[in-house]
Amino acid sequence: MNVYPQDNVAIGSMMHEEDLYNVIAVMLRREEDYRCHNYLEFDSSETNIDIDETCRTKMCEWIYQVVDCTRLQRETASVSMSYLDRFMCTSSPSAEKARLNRKEYQLVVLTTLYIATKIFEPFAMDASLVSRLSRGLHSEEEIVALEYEILVALQWRVNGPTQFQFVNYLLELLSTSCRDKSKALLYEHSHFQTELSVGDYTLIPLRRSVIAVAAILNSLENLPKDSLPLNERIRYAEVISMATGLDIFSPVINSVRIRLLDSFSRSSGYPLEQVGILPIMESKQSAANRKAADIDESPICVIKERAISLDLAL
Repeated sequence: MNVYPQDNVAIGSMMHEEDLYNVIAVMLRREEDYRCHNYLEFDSSETNIDIDETCRTKMCEWIYQVVDCTRLQRETASVSMSYLDRFMCTSSPSAEKARLNRKEYQLVVLTTLYIATKIFEPFAMDASLVSRLSRGLHSEEEIVALEYEILVALQWRVNGPTQFQFVNYLLELLSTSCRDKSKALLYEHSHFQTELSVGDYTLIPLRRSVIAVAAILNSLENLPKDSLPLNERIRYAEVISMATGLDIFSPVINSVRIRLLDSFSRSSGYPLEQVGILPIMESKQSAANRKAADIDESPICVIKERAISLDLAL
């Protein structure tokens, strides 16, 4: 049974603080079994390579469109992408083919979404429906056959902690003196950043807890100074550090915070302002690179059948 909180589910009334710490400790141990590596770093001798970071980004956007248009939980998209990345890191024959062929990569994306809905949604997405999303590019039989290969390659590990789930548990450790409106903003901004991280290939080798902590710190820094006393903010930062064993001022956390803030600005059209209580130690070179970067409009989900057809995704 999945014991992790799902979309916008508050768990504070269900668990005591000691239990929260215990669950977070278990999640930290388990996430080590769900790590990924850079599977798009090909040998220079390989030719006819059709897959790159842009392909992955477009497929991630497509999955979120499908999830939104079919009213699935948005966390299902995150889980699906986790299956995709972990499978692509394996030596499975289909994974090796998918690393070099766009059509095979699309089939893996379809199948990981199919698996995620079967496990995490109250109603499974039928394989025939998933096949129709590809407009005949992949058959129901191909999807069902690859499902088993993926599960075996993943060693049937399909219930790993996600950054979204880490955010939910960590935010429940926040002091009760935090106003409800402020706490709602913390959830909203943190969840949004974790969703943005799903589409960022650069972040896939990192532990999900690192991304969650970076997202929470950015969200905490966005709260007006009068919404949560200074001493309580600092105390909560210490609680996060103690619960996860992470140095919240480490170079890794700082780098992830900067990347998430950039993604937030590009996607929302406005910056997630930081008040400076828990500052990011950014190098001059990083600042220059950020200033020079172009900020593009984020893609918008069009709720029509043709908008979620797979042949439009790549």
